[in-house]
Amino acid sequence: MKAVNYCISCLMVLALLCGVGCSGGNSIREALNLKKPGAYNFKFVGYDINVTNPEMDRRSYYKIYLDKIEVGRTGIGLESQDKVFEATIEPNRHLLTVEKWVLDEKNTKYIKVNNIEQPRPNYVYFGINAGRIVVITLKNDRLDNKAVFEVDFEYD
Repeated sequence: MKAVNYCISCLMVLALLCGVGCSGGNSIREALNLKKPGAYNFKFVGYDINVTNPEMDRRSYYKIYLDKIEVGRTGIGLESQDKVFEATIEPNRHLLTVEKWVLDEKNTKYIKVNNIEQPRPNYVYFGINAGRIVVITLKNDRLDNKAVFEVDFEYD
């Protein structure tokens, strides 16, 4: 029985050293590599996946709404490229909603994509703690009309 307890203890120490805590997270890696907020504590990154034809890769950006208030927009880029928005917001639980806009080349102006082509879902709830930078990544699959939000922290 002592040998079993010793093996379990060794596995727990090994898991901690490898950055895999008992809670399922990598708390040691987070504690050592978390980037501290400076100019921003919230970062949104959005892009489309499965864009295989350059002719279909339109110029676009995302309008960003936090708690139902428009707070800005990302930079402009091709749908397959990362478009980024950064801001400083209060630590709390928030609602992020996005709208996709694309360049209408005939009229040379940006137009809101119709509701069928908007990312679905187009929102996510997230929390911000003091001393951390939250990064939300939107991967939009225009072909399947599905979007996935990933919520993480920014690391050095």
